[in-house]
Amino acid sequence: MTGFILRIFFSGLIALQPNADGTEVTVLLVNSPHEYALADGTTLAHHTPLVLARAASCEGTCTTADHASIAQSIYINKPPQQAVTALNGAILGGGAWQLSSSDLTLVGPEEPLAIRNNVRGHTEDGSLQLVPTTPAEREDFSWVADMSDLAPGTEGFKAAVRSTEPPPGCLIAARLKLHSGKLFTYSLVKIDGKARPVHFRKPSGEGPEAPYTQAVANWVAAEIHVPGDFVEIVDQNFSDSTRRRTMKLHPQDGVVEMAVLNLPPFEAPAPDAVAPLPGPGQHFQIYYDLVKTPPARADRLIPYTSSTLPASEPQVDWATLHPRQMLWSNLLEQLNLSPRGKSPYDMTLCPITQE
Repeated sequence: MTGFILRIFFSGLIALQPNADGTEVTVLLVNSPHEYALADGTTLAHHTPLVLARAASCEGTCTTADHASIAQSIYINKPPQQAVTALNGAILGGGAWQLSSSDLTLVGPEEPLAIRNNVRGHTEDGSLQLVPTTPAEREDFSWVADMSDLAPGTEGFKAAVRSTEPPPGCLIAARLKLHSGKLFTYSLVKIDGKARPVHFRKPSGEGPEAPYTQAVANWVAAEIHVPGDFVEIVDQNFSDSTRRRTMKLHPQDGVVEMAVLNLPPFEAPAPDAVAPLPGPGQHFQIYYDLVKTPPARADRLIPYTSSTLPASEPQVDWATLHPRQMLWSNLLEQLNLSPRGKSPYDMTLCPITQE
């Protein structure tokens, strides 16, 4: 088969919305207003929605005036020029965009979408396993934290998030509709070097835990076969038809890599740093503003981990489930975002969610 592989990695403040028959998934990058207050009155750290593409070459609007600020948000510990140099090395001949009111479209892929489902194992009593036991089971899409299971009374996402022109206040910074390729869980939250169940409680940590508990995904990936010798990504502004830009990307060694991120500024831990247990995922509170019936902020269940593991709960070596040879990414390695290294995800729980 001619053509090449497009790999897209998704992480950060992102919600995924599959349609009823699984032929389309809308990827929603959630806007985090600078004034957004969490349940305890503190302000949510601002997240920057980005598309970064590594390719042999790029035609179109491949870099923009915010290139330096993109570099600084990723390489926060480097001087500005060194940050730009590092970003240019990561994307090679590709491009980088900061997103705002962006409808993203991929032009080129033709194969149908296949969401990786029904490979998650079961326990002896027939219930779903809380943690995968093999790399194949890790790929199951069900490891993406499910709002409908976590909080059934929220009634799903508002219709506004899918509207042609999302209204102000619906918290959508950007979105991408996926129609092609295999969509799967790329990485699970790592806790003490293990894949372990994550628990959900109120932001205060008080009260009972939710019945919903399992290992959860902090990266999702799509692998897409693209016929021909390039793939094009188009960014059309929601409300301004004159604001449109494109990147036409040509593969390097048969691959184009793309990262769709929505992260706060971060500094990766030193290689010899001892990773603490991840802190509670307080940012998870904002996902509830996407749903039709959001609970009060103090009652919004968020992910927690624990320093003690009940004897009844499973744990599996994280590296066993994430083989290096299967999950290597030149782009993520150079961005200091590879889940296999000491990344920001060693410091806080940062799961993606789904409707």
